[in-house]
Amino acid sequence: MPEQDSDLAADLVAALLKPSYSVLRSNRRAKEELIVVKFRDFLQCIEDKELRATFEDLLTDEEDAFLNILSPSHSLAFATGSSKVPAIGFQPTPKLTFNHDGKKNLPVAHTCANELELFVNATTTQDNDEFNYCFLVALMNGSVFSTI
Repeated sequence: MPEQDSDLAADLVAALLKPSYSVLRSNRRAKEELIVVKFRDFLQCIEDKELRATFEDLLTDEEDAFLNILSPSHSLAFATGSSKVPAIGFQPTPKLTFNHDGKKNLPVAHTCANELELFVNATTTQDNDEFNYCFLVALMNGSVFSTI
């Protein structure tokens, strides 16, 4: 197969991770849709290298160094264990799931199920910077799979 670019675009990563929403018109659904928008914005900030400006001088040296190599592919690798789309596609299909636990903020990956679990609560729905920082920390902690 021809060599593919190792950095997947933010739009492709977002399209690969299909949201598994709650019932339409439920109270949970609107919050989950908001979290998906925040997730897609986060991916776009990574691709455009705009994430550093969000945090200014609040990052540690390790976090700052990680931002230099961070790409949308890291998010796919975090969720699936693979930074590239396999030739036969993913089995099972990657998805975003939602947990409405009010105490947790860091995204959780279930790589065997190709699932990225995002937490929906007051912290993650109200503050974009907090959502972005939680995702950054999760990706850094998942560096074994995030290495491209």
